[in-house]
Amino acid sequence: MTKVLAFFDRLIIFLLGLVLVAGGLVPVGLYWEIPYLSPFVRTLNRSVLMDVPGMDWYGIALIGALVVSLVLALLLILPNIRSRSFSNRTLMPAQPELGNTRINVARVAQAACNHAEDTSFVSKATQTVAYVGQRPTVTFTINANPNVELDTIISFAEQMDTDFRDAVDTMDIDTVFKLHLDKVKAL
Repeated sequence: MTKVLAFFDRLIIFLLGLVLVAGGLVPVGLYWEIPYLSPFVRTLNRSVLMDVPGMDWYGIALIGALVVSLVLALLLILPNIRSRSFSNRTLMPAQPELGNTRINVARVAQAACNHAEDTSFVSKATQTVAYVGQRPTVTFTINANPNVELDTIISFAEQMDTDFRDAVDTMDIDTVFKLHLDKVKAL
């Protein structure tokens, strides 16, 4: 999720919260005597508000509000569910006249995870290949045995990072390693 999209999501939730709080203050102002709020709510002509659903334009206004709401909902939902993943990247060749080489980064990362799972102290390794902000990033999540020395696991992750970087050579890709230790079993 980009920073701009996160800002708009938070702004919409904040404004919706303000509208809901304002709507909730109306019955509160009618029931209890709250300075400034109760006198204002009592000045509203509720009989006119009760007659609005019977007016000719009300049905058309509801249909128009439904259409506008659906369009706005799609405009808000689609950017949030857009995939930020990628799979193929191009290597920068030493001799550009010979052509380009495209590598499926997700498969290389999965191969690294499969190799990691073959070791005795890694129980599970997963990968995610996606843009984080504007940067292409491969995130490795390693679940390791808690009985193994932490230095051993860290050196294994550093070697895995070195091997992955050798495999993707000149690609400008960030790597993130998340290390999870399995639960310690009671004796």
